[in-house]
Amino acid sequence: EANPDVGLQKMLEKIGHSLQAERVLVFEEQGNQVSATYEWHQENLQPAAHTVQHIPINSLRPLYDTFDAKQMAIIEDAQAFVRAHPGFTPHLSGVRRLVSGHLTQSGKSLGFTEVVNPSALAFKSASLLLSTLTLFLASMLRNRDTFRSLERLSTTDQLTGAGNRRGFTEYIGTVPDGISLAFIFGDLNGLKRINDTQGHEAGDHLIQQSVQTMKALNGDIAVFRMGGDEFMVIARDVSEQQAQRLVRELRARYQSSGISMALGTVVCQTPIANIDEVLSRADREMYADKERIYTSRRHS
Repeated sequence: EANPDVGLQKMLEKIGHSLQAERVLVFEEQGNQVSATYEWHQENLQPAAHTVQHIPINSLRPLYDTFDAKQMAIIEDAQAFVRAHPGFTPHLSGVRRLVSGHLTQSGKSLGFTEVVNPSALAFKSASLLLSTLTLFLASMLRNRDTFRSLERLSTTDQLTGAGNRRGFTEYIGTVPDGISLAFIFGDLNGLKRINDTQGHEAGDHLIQQSVQTMKALNGDIAVFRMGGDEFMVIARDVSEQQAQRLVRELRARYQSSGISMALGTVVCQTPIANIDEVLSRADREMYADKERIYTSRRHS
């Protein structure tokens, strides 16, 4: 599967059908907690993954201690297991039989799988099947993380941590209809002079400062580096008046930091039929502000 999440989901479905189970889940460790991140269940059952989130790992220690040399835990009688481990509370209700596989990668614990209530006939073969597939699942989780990391890098400007142009395009595609968006386009003045007189390291620091100032704005905002010295803030659910207030706040912050930034803003509703037209309007507003800045300097 090109999409790792789809591949993992299909793998759980195959395991569930093969073992005639009621549900199959993947639990992943996040610090000292474990949460269900993937689930397959029979059609007549309700999903349960959302009910088993942020479980302290210490409360699951009896399960972890049960994993054998093959990283498997086979619990034929769940109630007897609970009685044998005082203080252990099952995190899922209605569990009678359980087969669990410890997900590891290069000796590091990632979490575990749970096959809930496999059929009595399939239970005998569950250990062999799941011990093999648990290795595949661990590899699939690693590949998913690699895929997500590459996706994140492809949409992120490495110097500033802001989104790049691709990230901007993808962000616009995720905004639902009927949302008011303010596009605040900024162009940094004097970057070439800083690069020429103080060096590119100083110029890079100036770019980073500019982005951090944008990120410090309050509200539901996203920040993108559109080019070398061009930046975009997108603020959601704001009126024209609120957008102008954000621009004034940005100007004040840049002025107090000794940064010269020309700003132009456009407010529009989604869906946006022509994003290039919106960018052109914001660009014109920004250049009008830039002309105002340079005119003010000449007169001073």
